[in-house]
Amino acid sequence: MEKKRVFRMAIMALLLFAFIAIPMVVMAAGNAAEGEKLVHGRPVANCVGCHHFPNIVMPSTIAPDLVDLMNNSYTEKDREKLRQIVADANKFFPDTMMPSYGKGKLLIDKKKGEDKLSPEEQKKLIEKRIDDIVEFLYSLKKK
Repeated sequence: MEKKRVFRMAIMALLLFAFIAIPMVVMAAGNAAEGEKLVHGRPVANCVGCHHFPNIVMPSTIAPDLVDLMNNSYTEKDREKLRQIVADANKFFPDTMMPSYGKGKLLIDKKKGEDKLSPEEQKKLIEKRIDDIVEFLYSLKKK
């Protein structure tokens, strides 16, 4: 009888993991192609206005070269920290001029009517876009 109970508990734990933990990990992954559009885009993000990126005709030198940073300073272990930097750079670099994309509505595109979304939907969209930007930044790493 005790073996059945332990077996059932193990099955329940496995199912809980399969239906909660695995989808959370999959959902957290961003889309590098969408992140690239955001990084290069106006009015949303526009990271190229300050940072150097490949294939830009007149790359900026105001802020650090993110290709160099990604290849020399950030590993896969730093993904959450990088995500936090994109969301709120001032938390890590108090003197930065980089906007805090996780605060306010800097990643909301008014031209697409996204400012009409509910606050909860805007928050989800901002979180997704931050994940997309981080995924794009990791795509810059030399394999």
